[in-house]
Amino acid sequence: MTDSVQPAQPQFEAHTPAFPQQPEAALPAPVPPAAPKPKKTGVVVLAIAAVLLLGAAGTFGALYFTEKGRSADLSKQVEGKDREITDLTKKAKSADDLATAATDERRKLENEMNSMKACRDAARAVTEAGIAQDEQKITQAMLGMMTKC
Repeated sequence: MTDSVQPAQPQFEAHTPAFPQQPEAALPAPVPPAAPKPKKTGVVVLAIAAVLLLGAAGTFGALYFTEKGRSADLSKQVEGKDREITDLTKKAKSADDLATAATDERRKLENEMNSMKACRDAARAVTEAGIAQDEQKITQAMLGMMTKC
């Protein structure tokens, strides 16, 4: 007996997949990576500049209208003060005119008083001459009184 050696058989049967294996097809050529997206730096800078300009315009606009209102208020105050100055100037001129008139009247009254004093002195001289019963003095005193009164 010749014993011949038989190859060992696997104990388990190899599992064959349900899908038949296809020979590996050639892989398609790899797709080159997408080009990097263009940077949007210019757009971002323009947007920031636009926001800053809009903010500045709003600020200056608010300041303009605030100062415009304040200027109108100050103009009204100046007009009121100008009216007051005009009224006070008129009153001062009127008071000055009254003072001038009062000074003129005072001078006139002083002049009259001086002339009345001379007349009164002449009348006293006539009275004294009459008391003294001197005809010549009475005559001179009467002439003096007539010229001074």
